[in-house]
Amino acid sequence: MHQPLFLSLKRAILLLCLLNSLGYAQGSTRMDQTSGSGGGSRGNHSIRGKIFMPSGRLPELRMRVVLEVSSGGIYAETFSDSVGNFEFRSLPNNNYKIVVPSDGQTYDSVQENMEVSGAVPRTFSTQLYLREKERDTRNAQNKMISAAEFSQEVPKPAKKSFEQGVKKMKDGKNQEAATHFQEALKIYPEYLQALNKMGELQLSQQQVAEAESLFQQALKIAPKYPQTHINLGMLYVGNKRYPEAIEHLDAANNLDESFPMAHLNLGVALLEVTPQSEANLERAEREFIKALSLGGTQLAYVHKFLFNLHVRRRDYSKAASELEAYLKQVPNAPDAPQVQEMIAKVKKAAQTPASKP
Repeated sequence: MHQPLFLSLKRAILLLCLLNSLGYAQGSTRMDQTSGSGGGSRGNHSIRGKIFMPSGRLPELRMRVVLEVSSGGIYAETFSDSVGNFEFRSLPNNNYKIVVPSDGQTYDSVQENMEVSGAVPRTFSTQLYLREKERDTRNAQNKMISAAEFSQEVPKPAKKSFEQGVKKMKDGKNQEAATHFQEALKIYPEYLQALNKMGELQLSQQQVAEAESLFQQALKIAPKYPQTHINLGMLYVGNKRYPEAIEHLDAANNLDESFPMAHLNLGVALLEVTPQSEANLERAEREFIKALSLGGTQLAYVHKFLFNLHVRRRDYSKAASELEAYLKQVPNAPDAPQVQEMIAKVKKAAQTPASKP
């Protein structure tokens, strides 16, 4: 999947208007400022944030948020509102740690480090993405493979050829890989994994029609096999057939929502489908967040899709925050200089009255 090109600000201004600004939770409880301030100078800064559940959805209940300082002490506590917004106010310059404690059942604790500084009062923004407890995520990632192995009684020679094909494919020996996949399918024509891998191989070589034919063949054999729906969805995204992509990626997620690439590509399709609507943008945002929660740093570039989404809404502050989150995850990214330049541009646009919604 190619990483997204940045939308120009000029084009974005012609697109959709910004959502109504979100309200933030108030009423944080300040702890012992003398011992907890870590020697920070006085200031009047604020930290605003938003919490997202592991599913990518917003919380339905208020959640405890703890603000710690570099010395390890607790500076303040607050509770988010019912959709995950929170705020800490009147903060002095310091290095802080924002923590959402685990509920002990469904998600692990998450924390975000933030340097708050400046002579002029500023508002610092962050987004906290809760992660499923490790054992749940691991089981979800293995679930599809196990189902595929036990749902088909694959002859050993076919399985051996398939495994050899996978190895050759990883080594970049595509022609040899294709020979092994074809041999596996000759032995067992309904071999789902072989049909999908052969299709993926052809798709990587721009043989779109041939790949689609194989995926459709696999779909007829097993309509509820999520990997086939994902492959078809990605194929349709690549060919700008967004309504068909949405149909298949929705089907994949309904069968098994543990595949980050399904959520990523569904977000792309929702972002690009026409006619565009705010409902599609909201769904796209949830899918991108879900992809991030499942994929971690390997999918850090999803922040750039979220950047594009916020630029379309003309919410340049959030757009800049997504690029900053991207660089925080991959500080040595090859495109870091271009990203830094884009951050400066959108921050400037955010401060320009004519650019604000």
